[in-house]
Amino acid sequence: PMMVPASLSWFGAVVGVATISAAIAGKQPNILFLMADDLNADWKNDRLQYMPNLKRHFSDGGTYFKNHVAAVPVCGPSRSSMLLGRYPHNTGYLMNDDINSVQAFLQKHNNTVGKWLKDSGYHTSFLGKYVNSCEGHVPSGWSHWGGFIQTYDFYNASGWDVSDTDPNKIGTRVMTDVHQADFLGNWTMEQVDVAQKQSKPFFISVTPVMPHWGTCYGPNPPGGYAPTDPHNEFTPVYDPVSKRTYTMPISPCPTIRHAHAFDGKTNPHIAEAWNITITGARPQWMAQMYETPTSSLSEYQANREDIGWRNRSAALLDLDDLIGDLITGLDTRGVLDNTIFFFTSDNGYHLGEHKMPMGKGEPYLTDVSLPMYVAGPGIAAGRVLTLPTTHLDITATIVELAMAQTTSPDVLDGQSFATDLLATTVQTPSTWRTHSFSEFFDNNNTWQLVRVVNETHDFSLHSWCTNDTEVFNNKEDPWQTANLWGIGNFQDAVVSEYAGVLTTFGNCTGEDCWSPARASTVVARKCQPVITSKGAHVGSFSFSAASGKAATGIRGWAVDLMLGGTPGVPRGFPPIDVRVLVDGTWPAGKLPQQLANISRPDIVGKNNVPNADHGFYLDLAPLGSLSGKHTFLLHGVDPPNGMPFVIGAEKCLCSGVECKC
Repeated sequence: PMMVPASLSWFGAVVGVATISAAIAGKQPNILFLMADDLNADWKNDRLQYMPNLKRHFSDGGTYFKNHVAAVPVCGPSRSSMLLGRYPHNTGYLMNDDINSVQAFLQKHNNTVGKWLKDSGYHTSFLGKYVNSCEGHVPSGWSHWGGFIQTYDFYNASGWDVSDTDPNKIGTRVMTDVHQADFLGNWTMEQVDVAQKQSKPFFISVTPVMPHWGTCYGPNPPGGYAPTDPHNEFTPVYDPVSKRTYTMPISPCPTIRHAHAFDGKTNPHIAEAWNITITGARPQWMAQMYETPTSSLSEYQANREDIGWRNRSAALLDLDDLIGDLITGLDTRGVLDNTIFFFTSDNGYHLGEHKMPMGKGEPYLTDVSLPMYVAGPGIAAGRVLTLPTTHLDITATIVELAMAQTTSPDVLDGQSFATDLLATTVQTPSTWRTHSFSEFFDNNNTWQLVRVVNETHDFSLHSWCTNDTEVFNNKEDPWQTANLWGIGNFQDAVVSEYAGVLTTFGNCTGEDCWSPARASTVVARKCQPVITSKGAHVGSFSFSAASGKAATGIRGWAVDLMLGGTPGVPRGFPPIDVRVLVDGTWPAGKLPQQLANISRPDIVGKNNVPNADHGFYLDLAPLGSLSGKHTFLLHGVDPPNGMPFVIGAEKCLCSGVECKC
C-alpha cells in the first residue's frame, strides 16, 4: 500500500460541461462503491491530515456532501437499505440480527442493486461485510459474490467466492495472515480484470470492516488471544474506583505497520460535547442512563476510549492505504478516467459525546452524520454540496448513472442527485430538497428524525416512540447540547411545520419519501417490540469425559436470539460470558466466567451449534475432586442489558460422574 501521485487521471481536475459530455454522456461509467464501517463524519477535524489519499483524491479531487446522513445509523439496517434502496420500514430489516429482520431481508436479497446493474449490462461484484446475520447466504443476481463469512477477524477473514459463470461451484477464500486492508484491493482488481475481459462496465461494492471493532485472529480458545488483541475488550472488567463493571469493545485490529502510529495520543475531547449533559428534556430512559449525578464518564471509561480511538485512527491509515491501492489499480488498468468512485460509511459513531461512552444508533449528529465523497469524470474537484442526502439517494443515483432505470424496481425511496453531481451549476437545498429523514427501531429507542437544511436554517427534530421530542438548532448549536423543546417560538414553529412530515415519512414509499408532503394528522409512533424474551435464548451444555469417568470440564454452546437468528439455525450474538452455578452459588474464584466465542471443533456443527463463535468450555479442575452429589446450572450474560439467562437444563454430578438430579 502506498500514497499515490496527485497527477493520476481525473482526480484533482476541475471539469466543465464539455468534459462531462465527453466523460460519461451516452455510455455507462464504471462505478466503485467503498463503504467503511462505523466511521463518523470528520466533525472532530482529526482525519484528513493523516489520510492523504482520502484528502487528495476525494476531498480535494472530488465532491463532498456536507449534510449526508444515514437513513438508519446501525450496520445491518443501513446496509440492507442501501442495497435495496428502501427505508427499513419497507425492507423489513429493522434491527441488527433480529430474527424477523433477517427473514424479511432474505426474502428480498436476490433483487438488489447488484442484480439491477447486472441486468443492465454490468459486471457486478460484492466484496466484504454483508448484512448482519445473512453472511451464510449467497444471494443470486450478482456476477460475483465475495461477501464475508468470518467478518470481524482482520487477519484471517473468510469470504465466499462464487461466480455466475459457474454458479454450482460454491467456493470460499480464507485470507490467512493477510489484513483486510491489503487483500480487498487485490480482490477488487481481480474483478475489474474480469469485467475488462468481458468488455463490460463494472459495479463493485467494497465493504471493509475498518474501523469497526474486531479481533486480529480468531476465534481462539481461552488464552489463545494476544494480550493486545481487541478480542479482550469484550471481557467485562471491574473498575474498583468507580465500582462499576464495563464492557467496551471499541478497537479494530490495525495492520502491524500502523498499529503504533497513534501511541501517546488521546481521543479528542470536544469541550462542548464530550462528557457533557444535554440541557432540556430528554427521553426518560436516556435521562436515567446519561443525566444522573453518577452517569459522568469515569476515568476508566475515558482511558478505554483513548485506546479505542488510537486503534480506530490506526485502522483509518489502513483504510487510506486501501483507497490508494484501488486508485493505483484502476489507473494501471486504464479505467480510472471512466470510473465514478463513491466513499462513505454505514453509520456514524459516538465516543464520549453527550456522556454516551461508545456506539451508535441514536439520532444525534454524532451517529447519523457521515462522510460522503464522490469523485470521477465529470465531477468537480474540491466542491462542497449542501444537499441533505441519505444512502437511499446514493442507490437512486447509482441506478441513474448506470442507466439502469428499466431494470431496477419502479419504487425506490431515494432521490437521485446525479444531475447535480455532474453539473457545473448545482441546485441548493431549497431547489432540490430541504430535508432528510432517518429512522431507528429498538424498543424504547425507536425514533424518527427529520433534519432540515436550507440557506438560512439547519435544525433537527427527533420524535421518539415514548412521546418525547427533541429540537436542535444545529446552525447555532452544532454539537446539539441544548434541546429546545418547550422553549420559545423556534421549537413551536419546527414542530408545527414538520411533525406531519414525520408521520408521512414514517410510512412512505417511493417518491413520497422525499417529496414535501405533510400529513394532516400526526400519528403517534409505537415502540417497536423487536426484542422479545419468548424463545430468545437457546443453548446446551454437557460434562466432558463424564461417561463412567470423572468430569473434567463443561462444554456447550449458547446464543442470544434476542439479537437474531433463523429458526432451527441459531445465529446471533453470543452472550458476553458464561458462568456456572454449583449448588446454586458461584464458586467464587474457582471457575472464572468465560467468553462464549471459543472455537471448539468437537462442539461446532452438532446439536444445531451455528458456528465457532458460540462455543464455550469451562475447566472443572479448579474445583478439585467433587465428592457427593452436586447440581450445576449455567448462565450466560445477555449483551443488550447485561442480564443473565439460563443455558440448557440443570445437570448433576455424583462424585464427579454425571447422574440424575
